[in-house]
Amino acid sequence: MATQAISLTGGVNFRDLGGYLTRDGRQTKWHKLVRAGTLAELTIADEVKLADYGITVNVDLRSSAELRQYPDRMMTGTRYIHLPVLDDDETESTEISEQLQQVYATNPEGGYLRMLDVYRDLVINPQAQRTYHRFLAYLAAHGKDETVLFHCSAGKDRTGMCSILLLFALGVSPEYIEADYLMTNPLSVKRVQWRVAEARQANMSPAFINSVCDLSTVKLDYYQRAMSLINEEYGGIQAYLHTVVGITDSMIGELKRAYLK
Repeated sequence: MATQAISLTGGVNFRDLGGYLTRDGRQTKWHKLVRAGTLAELTIADEVKLADYGITVNVDLRSSAELRQYPDRMMTGTRYIHLPVLDDDETESTEISEQLQQVYATNPEGGYLRMLDVYRDLVINPQAQRTYHRFLAYLAAHGKDETVLFHCSAGKDRTGMCSILLLFALGVSPEYIEADYLMTNPLSVKRVQWRVAEARQANMSPAFINSVCDLSTVKLDYYQRAMSLINEEYGGIQAYLHTVVGITDSMIGELKRAYLK
C-alpha cells in the first residue's frame, strides 16, 4: 500500500485513496481523492507537483484559528473550501491546551486518553456530523469533474474520520479502510521524531514525551473507539451515514459513479 504515498518536501502524510478494493470487487480510482496533512509548509515545487497530479479542489477541515495561523499554500486556480470539523474558540483551545500539558507532564497515558476523547467528539459532535454531510454531499455532486484534496493539520484524525466514512460509503472492504487509517504512522515518522526531539530539548518529562507520541500517531484503539461508538450508539456505520450524516442512497450512487471503476 506504499504506492498510495505522495512524497513532498514540505508535506506530511499525503496519499492517494486509489487502488482500494470494494466488497463487490470494484476498485477506487486513482488521482481523484487525496488525503493530507498541513499545506502551510509546501514548497513551490510541491505546489507544482500537486497541480500536475491533478488537484483542483482543496477542502480544509481545520478550525478557523488554525487556518489563520497557518494558511494553506496551493497553486493559483485551485478551489478552496473551508469545512471545519471542530471549530473551537481559540482562547478556549489555548486554555484547554495549557491544562492538558500539566496532565501530560505527570500521566504517561494522558495523551492516549485525550485521543480517545477526541474520537468520541469526532463521532458525536453535531458540527462534525454536519461537516461530514457537507463533505460527502460535495463529493457526490462534483466528484466526477474534480480531483479533491482534503486535509487537517496532521492528516490523521479529522481527515481520518472523513476518509473512514467516505470509504465505507463507497463499499471499500473494512480491512483496507483500517489499513489506510494506520498508514499515517509510517508516513509521519519524521514529524513525530521532530516533536519528540523538541520536547526533550525543552526538558519535558518521560510522561510528557510518551503523550506526545500518542497524540502524534494513530492507534487501532482510536479507530475502534470511533467504530464502537458508531455501532453501539447509532446502530452501525450504514445507519450512521444515513440517519446521522444524512447521506441518501442517491448520493451513495453518485459517489460510487465518481470514485469507483
